[in-house]
Amino acid sequence: MAEAIIADWISDYSSLQESELRTFAAQHENDFEISKALYSILNERTKYKDLIHPICNQLCNFYRSNEAELRRFTLQFVPMLIYLYLNSVALGDKKGCRSIETLLICIYNIEVSSDDGSPKVVSFRMPVLAQASVYHEEKSLQPSDLRRWEENSNKDINWGPLPSIESINAQNRLKVMTALLFTYNQQLNQIHKPALYHLCKTTSLLVNQGFPKLPGGHMHRSSYGNDPISPQQPMAMAAPSHVVRPPPRIAVNAQFLVELAHANYFAMFNEFASAAMEAVTDLHSRACYEMLPEVILVTNAIRNSLHANPSGQPSDGPMGISVALTPATTTVTVSKSMITNASFRTKKLP
Repeated sequence: MAEAIIADWISDYSSLQESELRTFAAQHENDFEISKALYSILNERTKYKDLIHPICNQLCNFYRSNEAELRRFTLQFVPMLIYLYLNSVALGDKKGCRSIETLLICIYNIEVSSDDGSPKVVSFRMPVLAQASVYHEEKSLQPSDLRRWEENSNKDINWGPLPSIESINAQNRLKVMTALLFTYNQQLNQIHKPALYHLCKTTSLLVNQGFPKLPGGHMHRSSYGNDPISPQQPMAMAAPSHVVRPPPRIAVNAQFLVELAHANYFAMFNEFASAAMEAVTDLHSRACYEMLPEVILVTNAIRNSLHANPSGQPSDGPMGISVALTPATTTVTVSKSMITNASFRTKKLP
């Protein structure tokens, strides 16, 4: 079923005229059936090897177009594509993911370059207490506190410039993946909600791969001294040949995991609290294993903030801000002097 849907999708786009592209993009944005079929095929990539190249080619054409809807459609698959690429590299099958690698390079080069071809720089200002924001009012602070925070009120944070690339190698691999996740996070509020569920599941797959799963569901890698084929153990004690070893672990760094944590925090307060909390727990476990203090700080902040404002509540805003909801029913205040049916007491007849 998914194969037939994607085949028709590729055929329809290839037969489009340039004048019909705008109408196709507007209708394509809300077509969730195609997104579901694409996720099914990407999750079973080995089963649909012949479709991966035309899918990546079409998504690349989408991102090269000037239609914002087509770019957002392609961007929702970035976490899944990153996992498939890093998994293939870890398995030593880099030749089998050339199409995915080309698509990721295409998205990266477009995002790090401006329209005139110069390197792009994204600037934003850190919120401080000296300036009013959605989190606080300036007038509620003491003058002494305002003066103390005014020193850092004009501090700008820059992302970029980043160099364009022709290929992904061991030196720039995680830098490219981190930049792609940064771009993905900038568009999170415009990406379709079902894509956030796949984001959470992909995060858990990425950080847990290579770690045997314990009965409680926690992922943990056994120590080298306890490995069945450890040099300290005799060959007679080695694991039987029929025992399936876990796939190799995917290499990560702190910046990459922090971007994943930001994305999952957004999903936590946008209808996928359970899956996102599980992903954040997996991120925290991997950060503890790799001893990455930046990631541990972020994951602990997310987990501790849930004690004051649990996710998945009806009053959750898009980023975990509690929102005052209008009551569904209005409460009518009854005056004590008002006469109602309850005012009359029943008396027993003699």
